[in-house]
Amino acid sequence: MPKVKRQKKEPVIQTLSPVIYSQPNNNILYVMMGVITLFLVFMIVKVISLEKKLGTTSTGTVPQVQQESPLSVPNLKKYAKELKLNTGKFNKCLDSGEKKTLVDKDVAYGQSLGVQGTPGFFINGQFLAGAFPFALFKEIIDKQIAGTSSSDCTTYSTDLQKYCSDPQNKAFDPVAKETDVKNMIAIGPENAKVTIVEFSDFECPFCVRAYPTVKQILSEYKNDVKLYYKQFPLNNIHPNAQKTAEASLCAEDQGKFWEWHDKIFELEAK
Repeated sequence: MPKVKRQKKEPVIQTLSPVIYSQPNNNILYVMMGVITLFLVFMIVKVISLEKKLGTTSTGTVPQVQQESPLSVPNLKKYAKELKLNTGKFNKCLDSGEKKTLVDKDVAYGQSLGVQGTPGFFINGQFLAGAFPFALFKEIIDKQIAGTSSSDCTTYSTDLQKYCSDPQNKAFDPVAKETDVKNMIAIGPENAKVTIVEFSDFECPFCVRAYPTVKQILSEYKNDVKLYYKQFPLNNIHPNAQKTAEASLCAEDQGKFWEWHDKIFELEAK
């Protein structure tokens, strides 16, 4: 009987995840194509929505930020009417740009004191830059009232020391600077122990954040603190700040600066 020649077994070679790495079938391809299509449609809708929000079109129209802002000139005139100002005088004042020189003068004065951004506060000359919580203002004010203020950073709490210990980044500078408050817009008692000079921008989100703190200071220290307001619009990033600052001075001509001030910041806070 002839011998049957056995076939040599080929070694079994294991492959890594053949199902995962195999060629995808048609159903998977269709699903993938559907997902990609839906994503592209979603992105197109988002772009169109964003263009409408910014006031742009496919033809490259400049964004109409100024017209749509709550601080646009037409809206500023509307607020003047709501505050029962003489709108004829107010509109003429705003349109003429007659207050621009005064606003620019405030900015130049702030820069001479070292102000670079907003809000910036000089508390009896001690500089605090930013929308800090009430507690830090309170510490500085209380020391001023008690007569224990110091130009030495280490005499303040560790919270404040964080902002005055780095000479390259002094958000709090305890070395007082002399500030000229003559002819400044102010609110508070004449014989106040503490004067706060605030450099602010009506369109600045940090100034909006600081507004409730300023109101709290005036409420809790109504017999001891006098607040002076200085214009410091950051025109390079806030396109409506300059005209809003001018508008506040037009309102001041009719004795309603602080009503204007509160209305704008409360409006911006919404």
